[in-house]
Amino acid sequence: MSHNKLNLQYFFLFLLINITFCSCSKDTNVDEIIPYTYVKGTIYLDFYSELNSPGNALYFDEIGASVGYNGHGFIVVRTGTYEFDVFDASCTNDKDSEEHVELDGVFVECPVCESKFNILGDGYPFNGSVAIHKLKEYSNTYSSSTNTLKVRN
Repeated sequence: MSHNKLNLQYFFLFLLINITFCSCSKDTNVDEIIPYTYVKGTIYLDFYSELNSPGNALYFDEIGASVGYNGHGFIVVRTGTYEFDVFDASCTNDKDSEEHVELDGVFVECPVCESKFNILGDGYPFNGSVAIHKLKEYSNTYSSSTNTLKVRN
């Protein structure tokens, strides 16, 4: 009888270990959700006064020759004096939709599934959204001497 009890304990330990290592993480790589799209371009911020203040954001349908995944464009938000975040405007829940997320203040919303993403909080969806993955983010470098933002992946 104790032998069966011991086997049952090992079984549950094995099951717990498998669940721990095989479960999905909230930090799933967004590249698995939004496929790789070559992005390289420069934004001349002198032409976009809206991006002079932290907390402001703009939608761009292209940056250089880049148009983002599925042609959805980009959301650029100034997060600090010398910091910016650049997000692909594709909803991580409806990536193949014809529609892109729409800018609404400090968040963006998908017109298809109505998921809302916090663009001042690294692009994560708000609680209650259908989307569970954050927006895809692109690397950027700001030059204060030329007032330009270079975006790439």
